[in-house]
Amino acid sequence: MPSMSDRLSEPAIVTPDDLALTPGAPLKPDARDRISEELADYGCVLFRGFDLSTDKDFDDFIGGFGFENFRYDDSFSNAVRRNRTERVFTANEAPPDVEIYLHHEMAQTLTFPTQLFFFCETAPTEGGATPICRSDLVLEELTASNPDFVDALRQKGVRYRNTMPASEDRASGQGRTWYQTLSVDSAEAAEQKLTAMGYRYRWLDDQELSVQTPRLPAICDFDAGTEVFFNQLVAAAAGWRDTADESETRLVFGDDTLIDPSDLKLMIDVCYDCVHDVEWQQGDVALIDNLKVMHGRRPYRGNRSVLAALCSPKSRYARPN
Repeated sequence: MPSMSDRLSEPAIVTPDDLALTPGAPLKPDARDRISEELADYGCVLFRGFDLSTDKDFDDFIGGFGFENFRYDDSFSNAVRRNRTERVFTANEAPPDVEIYLHHEMAQTLTFPTQLFFFCETAPTEGGATPICRSDLVLEELTASNPDFVDALRQKGVRYRNTMPASEDRASGQGRTWYQTLSVDSAEAAEQKLTAMGYRYRWLDDQELSVQTPRLPAICDFDAGTEVFFNQLVAAAAGWRDTADESETRLVFGDDTLIDPSDLKLMIDVCYDCVHDVEWQQGDVALIDNLKVMHGRRPYRGNRSVLAALCSPKSRYARPN
């Protein structure tokens, strides 16, 4: 097994010389065992050189793993994406100059994927890497450098606030409308759904919708015996757009007390100190353990097309308000 520092430095890389995989065919037991071991050790497995070029190739490749599909339309994500197949869609369509900060996919929601797949359909001319970060290592570093902050997160949890537009905003990493995000066709239906899930909400001008999550854990175990820094704190602190009302803070502890900005800055620094950038080559597929590894997107130039798929939805209950 690689050392902790080695596991931090890069994902496991699998090539056809290592494993013979046939897109669309179920994984053979030895291949499944090998991939499961690599994913457990590294949190990310990069498949390179498997002669994949289209969204259909990618879809077939995913099919061999046998994971349950998590349709993007069924998610509570607020990023703008476009489906290519039933399970393959475009990654976040924010403009090339927008940094997408580290996050666990949908960690600010009640249902999130266990695994993620990414596929490089077109590699960018410059930039555009996908940074990945092991959240178990982040938690170790944060516990050593800022134990009071970690204790507060563990005891109080966190609430996230964001604004959902009434019209799709492709210039934002959070540009999906509240109609799309909530899968509703009226304001009344939106209110009913948010209330049922324990969200707070307020209607703003231009029919925008400000929502705040229930109290959610920021540190999780997931029955694996190892705690992870599973949350959306980095992306929310560094990248989410400001709310329309300055009194509505994007992030608070679960008891509605404010989080010290210096704690958030240190947290962001610690996370990015633990990052490895996955530099894409055309045809690459990355399998990520979303319960262990954060990801993001570096700004880029030129054409870049990275497709995604979500697998094995996992649900949780929010802490009582």
